[in-house]
Amino acid sequence: MTNRERCVALLDAFSEAQLANVAAMLQAAISDAQDDAYCNALYREYEQDPDKGQPVSIEDAAKLLGVTL
Repeated sequence: MTNRERCVALLDAFSEAQLANVAAMLQAAISDAQDDAYCNALYREYEQDPDKGQPVSIEDAAKLLGVTL
């Protein structure tokens, strides 16, 4: 029996209310995977940034953004 078949067999035993909770958990797992992929892409972009590692003080960052601290 494949994992998919086992999951379907297990789901058949749940009530509709329980299935709503299972569906929410599965959707959250998919969202987490998408978030992880997005964060990994941002990190790869950062790794390729020639300015990486050039620290900026909070005061200079605020000045660049036009924010008064």
